[in-house]
Amino acid sequence: MNLKEVNIGEKLYSQGVKIRRDYLFDGIEKPEKYLNDPWEKRSIHVVVESEASVLGVGRLTYDEDGNGIVSQMVVKPEFRKRNIGFMILEHLIKLCVFKGSEKVYLSSRESAVGFYEKLGFNVIGAKFASPQTGIVHVSMVLSL
Repeated sequence: MNLKEVNIGEKLYSQGVKIRRDYLFDGIEKPEKYLNDPWEKRSIHVVVESEASVLGVGRLTYDEDGNGIVSQMVVKPEFRKRNIGFMILEHLIKLCVFKGSEKVYLSSRESAVGFYEKLGFNVIGAKFASPQTGIVHVSMVLSL
């Protein structure tokens, strides 16, 4: 397995978008609206691949204060619990450290909160339904 930063238009990027569409926005009307949101072009996109097949994906965007925002991170179900999510998130956090970010933010599905807590993230605020999917999320933060 290899972790790679990919650019829009590359084959691995396109595979990553398909994974995001299939596992984050399945059944959502007009998923391209969310896949091509205002952050897409200014984000750093990371994939974990094996034999030219993407297994997991995540993206990082910096806010106006230089803090990181992790979003649209997902691992194919058949490859979960193999440290792929950890590899992606660890890389995105390191990018924030190198940039001098003070914090990293994300919105986690309720079912994934424990994963992020193991990596030092803390829940901030109340649970909320995602405006895109209706799935319950919580906001989380990691202080660097």
